[in-house]
Amino acid sequence: MDKIEHIGIAVKDLDTSNRLFEKLLGTSHYKMEEVLSESVKTSFFKSGPNKIELLESTDEDGPIAKFIAKKGEGVHHIAFAVDDIVEEMKRLRKEGFTLLNETPKKGADNKLVAFVHPKTANGILVELCQEIEK
Repeated sequence: MDKIEHIGIAVKDLDTSNRLFEKLLGTSHYKMEEVLSESVKTSFFKSGPNKIELLESTDEDGPIAKFIAKKGEGVHHIAFAVDDIVEEMKRLRKEGFTLLNETPKKGADNKLVAFVHPKTANGILVELCQEIEK
């Protein structure tokens, strides 16, 4: 894993949270998009070299809605940049981690993504991210 790619934060209301993080970070979000496969709308902020992804559910039965119902708003996942997501998934499986995806899928911010089950990572949902070449 190369670096922390971003920290994902589950929020109830993206517009309200965008305003809050604009005040907190002193900058506006640079990108918003919807990821239909995950039933979320996302908003990305940069703070120095770091990125924050805000996630609002678009479905009351979606994973973010379920997370908020169970744990409330807050840190949802930590994402790590990888050079080869398929090889990293193989490595992690070999090390005994359970992955939530059999194969990578398209995620937000022009990335291929896959997730490590939190039960095998000290309760932390870990996202692997590989930049999609254009």
